[in-house]
Amino acid sequence: MMQDTRTIHRMVEEFLVDRAVYCAPDTLRFYRESLRLFCNWGSEFGYTYPQDMDVNMVKQYCIYLREQRKIKATSIKTNFRAVNAFLHFLMENGYIPVFPYKIRLPRPDPALVLPLTSGEVEHLIATIARSNEDSLRDMLIFRLMVDCGMRSSEVRHLRLEHLDMEKRLLHVVDSKCNKSRLLPMPEAVAILLRLYLGGRYPGNGLALLDKDGGGLTVDVLKNFFRKLKKRSGIQRIHAHLLRHTFATSYMVSHNNIEYLRLYLGHEDYNVTRGYIHLASQCLLTHYDCYQIDPCFV
Repeated sequence: MMQDTRTIHRMVEEFLVDRAVYCAPDTLRFYRESLRLFCNWGSEFGYTYPQDMDVNMVKQYCIYLREQRKIKATSIKTNFRAVNAFLHFLMENGYIPVFPYKIRLPRPDPALVLPLTSGEVEHLIATIARSNEDSLRDMLIFRLMVDCGMRSSEVRHLRLEHLDMEKRLLHVVDSKCNKSRLLPMPEAVAILLRLYLGGRYPGNGLALLDKDGGGLTVDVLKNFFRKLKKRSGIQRIHAHLLRHTFATSYMVSHNNIEYLRLYLGHEDYNVTRGYIHLASQCLLTHYDCYQIDPCFV
């Protein structure tokens, strides 16, 4: 067992360097933000060094998230994924002794997140079309997410060489967990891409650009959804709801969990399985879920 004076804050930086070798930038950002909260709480309550960490600390942190931060159960589970990865890193490298810390986390929030309806999608598309600024690009951002199930980070990093216009395929490269996948290109997306690109070949090779010709940033996407929410009046709209709508729509129409897992680029079946229940609820209640293009079989 290694004994040194490196603080938990210092070990988090080492953990992030280790993960930077194979994790996507958005995953690293998630680890950094989640573990910053963990470290700040630890410092406040006297957990300074890795050897200070034990089962009681982990339990107290979960209680803090629920009772002091008032974080929802789903978000507690998400945050704890980062803490869990960090603890395993410390154990595997001999910085702390291996100890069992199976924590019974709060049950996920029972509320269902309903997908967008056909009417809502039509209204959002009409709202984007009425925009005077970058409406064609913004329409592509929207449709790549709702009609293809792409993550916002995947849309930002989409490159010209990833577009096969002849075979109507989208190649999603080095996404979450360094996974790549192929997606069919719906006709509506193909038409928009041809109109938007129109023979333009930007030097940086990115398919979608900001107003200055650079790549799309996280802030550009946040600003797009902020404006879309205000202009459309649909307050629940956000990036992941579009991907959520795609996944639910696919399960309503096809009910093939393996194909959906591949389309979404999920590594864990448990994440994909969550859409089975939601799709069943939509079918039982005749919910008007938006229907994606039939090119997704």
